[in-house]
Amino acid sequence: MVLHRHALLFALLLCLLAPAPARAGQATEADERVDAFLDETAGLFGPTEADVVQRLGPPRDRQAMPFTSPHDDAPYEIITLAYDGLSVSLYSMEGGARQFFHQIRVTAGPACFARKICLGTPRERLTAALGAPEDVEDNVWRYSDMSGFNELSFTINDKGAIDSMTWTAEAD
Repeated sequence: MVLHRHALLFALLLCLLAPAPARAGQATEADERVDAFLDETAGLFGPTEADVVQRLGPPRDRQAMPFTSPHDDAPYEIITLAYDGLSVSLYSMEGGARQFFHQIRVTAGPACFARKICLGTPRERLTAALGAPEDVEDNVWRYSDMSGFNELSFTINDKGAIDSMTWTAEAD
């Protein structure tokens, strides 16, 4: 009986002394770093299709695909602008009045993400900009924001440098 009480007191003491887990909805430093990086990257391309075209020039190809979500009454579309080595997709709602990024993918060429994270950037510089990746699978490093809807993925080549990079924002 005394041993049982001591075990119970010990367990209670451990609970009180253990570091508190991050509360749901509370941003961590890593979340804030990824969110800032996403905002800075969006600023490089602009918030709308017109801004992207103004900054990058006319795309090689433009596609508009209908998109529906079980959470939205009105359907909208995903507009994809294809450039050599770069693809920029935007969710477009209300006839283009509201747009936000669906995906930015860089596989070749001079396009960079924020903080001059470009193809060929060493993984050490990527870590300095974003911290350690949340997930590493084979040669793909992944980061996500607090919402879990935005993901950054970087393919690292055998020389330890970025070979491709993608930002994907998933609408539910």
